Amino acid sequence: MLKTVVLLLAFCSFAQANVGFSHGNEFTASAIQGTVRVFCNGFNGSGSAVYSCRDVVLDPQAYDYFVGPQDARADRIELTASHEDGSSRSKIVEYDGVRGKSRDAFNLWISTLFQKPLLEYGTNNIRYRIYSGNRLIEAMGEGNFTALVKRGPARTCPAAQYNSTDVTDCNSQYSICQRYFEEFHNCQ
Repeated sequence: MLKTVVLLLAFCSFAQANVGFSHGNEFTASAIQGTVRVFCNGFNGSGSAVYSCRDVVLDPQAYDYFVGPQDARADRIELTASHEDGSSRSKIVEYDGVRGKSRDAFNLWISTLFQKPLLEYGTNNIRYRIYSGNRLIEAMGEGNFTALVKRGPARTCPAAQYNSTDVTDCNSQYSICQRYFEEFHNCQ
């Protein structure tokens, strides 16, 4: 009987140890910057622009899947991150209980008008709750883990120049800067 209890406790602690994000629970946020010159000349007009692009990127990635306990009944996961400043944020996505993985990646870092990230700089204490329908799954259906976001060194991309046949590119800093950072692999 004692062996059974010890094995059960060992299994539960092993399952808890593997809970978190699929690429790990330690992240580095780095400021990136660079300059892009755009020349536009096409059927809808001509123009030029110079953009100073800036962003803060999360490595290894800004979106990631939650991996956790396997239970065929599980169909939904809720993550609630408590931040060092006392704030918190919750996100819910569908969960594949057979595989023990969220069906969609969680937005860990990207902030827009329509979405806010789960994580912030520093230690993020995350509580997970796994549901079947609207019912919390007993036993391994909830737990905690920590995700750490450290500040990384600032990086600068080399200056670039683009030619475009669409004059709207000379009025679209966001899309040009996204293209620029993607092309230079976030200044790495």
